[in-house]
Amino acid sequence: MYTKKQIEKYERVKYTRELERFLNRIVRYVSNKGFSKDEFAEYVDKIFKPFEEIKKVMLNSDYFKELEKFVEFCANLPFGELDCDEIQKVIQHKANQLQKVKRVKNFGKAKHKGKKFE
Repeated sequence: MYTKKQIEKYERVKYTRELERFLNRIVRYVSNKGFSKDEFAEYVDKIFKPFEEIKKVMLNSDYFKELEKFVEFCANLPFGELDCDEIQKVIQHKANQLQKVKRVKNFGKAKHKGKKFE
């Protein structure tokens, strides 16, 4: 038997992995030149399907909160008024912003890294 904590962790990991998988898939898709808006809409529907089966979990990390917003934004993007080039630019820009948010936690102040200045 699994404890409640183990089940919650499993669901959280499954949800966060699917969020990152969506990000990687959509960025790879728009990076390849030559797609129409209809093809993009079909692809987004296809890669968004796993979210219908996965339980949505509350996330504490800033990165994952932003990633969740990105997925919701991309899911609604085919129904907007943007053309393919604009869609590509917007997705790549937002993906780069997400990477910045993810990397922020890797940088710490020099005073916490040891005695570098002595």
